[in-house]
Amino acid sequence: MLLFKRGGKDLLVHLSKSGFVFVMDKQDGKLENVWPLYEGYNFAKSVDPKTGALIGRVDPEPGKETLMCPSAFGGRSWNPGAYNPKTGLWYTPVLEICNTMTPVPQPPDPHAYGVLRFGAKNVVYKKIAGKSPGRLDARDPVTGARRWTYESALPSFGGVLTTGGGLVFNGDPVGIVRAFDADDGKVLWSFNTGSGLRSGIVSYAVDGKQYILVPSGWGSAAAIEMPALFRELAGVPGASTLIAFTVE
Repeated sequence: MLLFKRGGKDLLVHLSKSGFVFVMDKQDGKLENVWPLYEGYNFAKSVDPKTGALIGRVDPEPGKETLMCPSAFGGRSWNPGAYNPKTGLWYTPVLEICNTMTPVPQPPDPHAYGVLRFGAKNVVYKKIAGKSPGRLDARDPVTGARRWTYESALPSFGGVLTTGGGLVFNGDPVGIVRAFDADDGKVLWSFNTGSGLRSGIVSYAVDGKQYILVPSGWGSAAAIEMPALFRELAGVPGASTLIAFTVE
């Protein structure tokens, strides 16, 4: 969740796996706005921006194959976005993919829930025709207005870092970390770390010199399930490496 001030209010911004962004007053939870970050959603027709209630929710039928968008990974996974108070923009990855699945009965034995379970079988991930599977968006967190977008053939499962010097950092599953101009999204620099980026990038300083620390190491459920949809991910090596760069 993101906390910041806007117009004299303390606001809380929450992007759920539904791909919708909920903007609330931190003091009382009152909704200020709800807007879709994920564009190809089909699990509902829309969301009421005043109440947050789903409109036209699709309930999959047991035993019947159903296409659901976003996929089980969500409009974004657990990797965080980043807010820059100087630009007023929120930088966040988007997973523009879907999956088909067939709902099945839940097992009555609670011990069966000790493993990952979707409540469905035959879960197959799908691309959306005409859409890039991955995006990095620069958005106004309250209105959803988009400043710029970086589209990619692979979805990003890595966290975002933005700096006071006007940079945005994000990496992809094959290991390339990129630095973007925070204002216009221009790619300023890139480096292949050797393995996929899955967690957060951090910045720190020692003796007046700024560093960017990038964790490189592809893993988690994404490394197991995504190669079926993106074949280039099948050969990404595992790693557990921290790489530090200086900001000159």
